[in-house]
Amino acid sequence: VSFSSTDKLGLIIGSHGSSWLNTISTSGRALGYDGSISNSIALTDIVEAIESVGQKFEFLLFDACYMGTIEVCYEVRNVTDYLIASVMELTVKGFPYEYFMEYLYETTINGYKQVCQSFINYYEDIYKNGNVAWGTIALIDCKEVDGLVNQLKQEIVAHKDVLSNFDVQDIQEYGREGGRNIAYDLKHFVKKLNEGNVPQQFIKELDEVVLYKGCLEKASYYSYNYDVDVDNFCGIGLYIPLSSYSKWNNYFKTLDWYTASGWNEVTFNWNF
Repeated sequence: VSFSSTDKLGLIIGSHGSSWLNTISTSGRALGYDGSISNSIALTDIVEAIESVGQKFEFLLFDACYMGTIEVCYEVRNVTDYLIASVMELTVKGFPYEYFMEYLYETTINGYKQVCQSFINYYEDIYKNGNVAWGTIALIDCKEVDGLVNQLKQEIVAHKDVLSNFDVQDIQEYGREGGRNIAYDLKHFVKKLNEGNVPQQFIKELDEVVLYKGCLEKASYYSYNYDVDVDNFCGIGLYIPLSSYSKWNNYFKTLDWYTASGWNEVTFNWNF
């Protein structure tokens, strides 16, 4: 950072990812895992490292699975202006850098949108040619995240009795296999809380945060035909605490997000 000739800096982090989860609770699926769990790092530690440098980045791009969640957006909101990430698992190909670096160097909103569009175009072409492909992508304005979080907290607190024993079966989920239950669609979650309706103020705040969203509507996902429901795709996921995930929930309760989002006001039937 100290040797840079510009005050507009971005950061790309690529490896395995697991949203807000830490190394212990995921048994080696944490961010940066590379052959050994000792090589991994928790999201909170990444943020702390960035803060120690004293540099707020123009953009943060996670070339890693499941990093497009509201928990991640909240955690990085003070260290980057914009976040580019996928709420789903990424394919082994990751981000197609050869198609979008010129847009990334622009350090403009339109440039970041072109990065996201290049990602979707790349995987759509793969899928159209009969090969395995899937993907979602979003451009997040982290400067606006607090407003969305405040609206989400109102929804969680207002429905805390329902959430103490909540059925997630009908909500669009983005995880598969080892990533099950790590991310459900944020807007679809609020829609279910309100019996099919989404409050206008929540939509307003969401639109200010999500500047671009894209997905492959019909895609191969290993042996699954993973068809993303576009009508219930908002670009951001969230974790909905489930009683069977004791390790996850133990760590979840230690995060600032747990209180900021209002989850601490929900009485869960957790048996740790």
